[in-house]
Amino acid sequence: MSENTREATLLLRRENALLTERIKRLEGEIATMRPVIAQVKRLKIWDFTPYRVELDDSWLALDRVNAVELMQALAGTDHWSPWHSRIEPRPQP
Repeated sequence: MSENTREATLLLRRENALLTERIKRLEGEIATMRPVIAQVKRLKIWDFTPYRVELDDSWLALDRVNAVELMQALAGTDHWSPWHSRIEPRPQP
């Protein structure tokens, strides 16, 4: 094995070790985000405006712009398509 081949092999092994560590770190970050993404997907964002409904204290206000930005960010995390989810009125007691 020539000196150039040995150097190239060492360089590739070092690069491989760096990439392996980076992948482990990224997989850890992904694992911590999976529960967050799952919970956000299950959020029920309901626009009461067209229904002229009075909300009770079981509701939490969410800024419309922030909700849109949240859904856009979520759309970029996987192939889930929030823009195709139907918006339906909340059942009234």
